Amino acid sequence: MRKKFYGIIAPIVTPFDAEGVIDSMALQSETRYLLDTGVHGLSIGGSTGEGALLSDDELDLCIRTIQQENTEKKPLLCGIIRNSTKDAIRAGLRAREAGADGLMVTPTYYHGTDDQGNTIFFKELAGAVELPIIIYNVIDRNPVSPLLMMDLAEIEHVIGIKQSINGLHGLNAMISACGDRTLVFGAQDDLLFCSYLLGAVGAISAILTVFPELCVRQWNAVQSMDIEEARQISFRLLPVWQLIGSAGMAFPGRIKAVLELLGRQSGLSRSPVMKPSQDVIGQLRSALEKQELLP
Repeated sequence: MRKKFYGIIAPIVTPFDAEGVIDSMALQSETRYLLDTGVHGLSIGGSTGEGALLSDDELDLCIRTIQQENTEKKPLLCGIIRNSTKDAIRAGLRAREAGADGLMVTPTYYHGTDDQGNTIFFKELAGAVELPIIIYNVIDRNPVSPLLMMDLAEIEHVIGIKQSINGLHGLNAMISACGDRTLVFGAQDDLLFCSYLLGAVGAISAILTVFPELCVRQWNAVQSMDIEEARQISFRLLPVWQLIGSAGMAFPGRIKAVLELLGRQSGLSRSPVMKPSQDVIGQLRSALEKQELLP
């Protein structure tokens, strides 16, 4: 039975030890923590989980580890970040075998392609793996436009898109064009409140794994039309996210530093993603203290 993807889908960090090996116990601990906060689903192997640095075997291990802890059977997405249709299909099949409930798939990001190539990529992947696919629209050099998404939404098993580029204008255009035919998820961490008001069916973004309780509370507030509470949560989280997001695509190192400050088991990042300097960690701690977010 296919699971419903909506609401707060928290991306789990991939904790590594000093040798660059996945720390399964830390991954279990993070999984249990997130589930206990009431998130509606989980994802592994996206940007927050350093998915581009994970092999198929490592994705398999992560999925199996998470699902052992996922006694509530909440939906689990597996990120697929690969540079060819063949590699994406191979990774997707492994993810399905390991127990993923759906895939979160980036367009190819090195050579890129055009709309025809993207259509072939997602059609062949969906046909081979036969799992729900949420397109992860994050590749600036190979974007999925609203016009293209209208066509991709007709592919069997393609159920939605995670809109991570082009700001509020891009999200508005995607929901306006495609929101009546596919699921559109917010993914720009400083715009989640706005995303929900525009009609996003949920969010899949890094801030959700850092502050899952507050993000669930914000989601619930919007659903009950308590707009002021949702707005205040957005303002409270923004200064911390601005420090995390300023690292660009090296942000997993800062995410893990914040989790450590919050007393959680985040592990290390995989080289060359670095742990932030003591100066940056001090800035992160100060922001958490100012927003009264430290335990």
